[in-house]
Amino acid sequence: MKIVSWNCNKLFRERYTAIVKEDADIYVICECENPTRHEGTDYAEFAGNNYFWTGDIHYMGLGIFAKDNIKLEPIEGLDERFKNFIAVRVNDIFNLLAVWAMGADKEKGLNEYTEMIHDYFDANTELFDENLIMCGDFNSNVRWDYTHKAKDNDGNPKDQTHLNIKLNKKGLYSAYHELTKEEQGNETTATFFQSIHLDQPYYIDYVYAAKGRVNNLKIPEAEEWIKLSDHMPLVFEFD
Repeated sequence: MKIVSWNCNKLFRERYTAIVKEDADIYVICECENPTRHEGTDYAEFAGNNYFWTGDIHYMGLGIFAKDNIKLEPIEGLDERFKNFIAVRVNDIFNLLAVWAMGADKEKGLNEYTEMIHDYFDANTELFDENLIMCGDFNSNVRWDYTHKAKDNDGNPKDQTHLNIKLNKKGLYSAYHELTKEEQGNETTATFFQSIHLDQPYYIDYVYAAKGRVNNLKIPEAEEWIKLSDHMPLVFEFD
């Protein structure tokens, strides 16, 4: 199965034609529009009826879009405070968690960025196992661990390093780092370019899965995709 994970930097209704060339089975898209607000358009036709979307702003949310032959079912019983996560069961075989870690929602008592993912993990621990594929824009890297002062229930910082430890204990590993053998924080490939500047590269988008499950992961050339978004798509296949 082939999945694409991409933060499109808004205006997905104008940019989806570039990513569908990958002919993926599933697309996980951050910062995309709610298709129901664009009925009768090519974008709505692309979305069809086989998708899930969430967000507080209709023009900038999180979506999972799948081909018609892919069965998507929502996973029930999860903490509903977290709007920037979508968990679905795919083809009755595996679970997929789409992530868009963004700014805080103080009214709901939610932290921001990496802290938000820690909070989601702690609130929905039963979801995390070797049958999960987790991907999206984490807005995080171990380089910024020092900026995260909040602590989890065990007294550990809610940073990327400790998020990685939590996920590893559940049998989930960053596919990029497993395939390249690069250490987190020392990536030679970037997924994000600050302010769309090629001289400001960072690795902040991830795919987590059981070891050996992702057998191919591609991050296209920045020069091609920087015209569309400050994030590069992650295109991956898995067994």
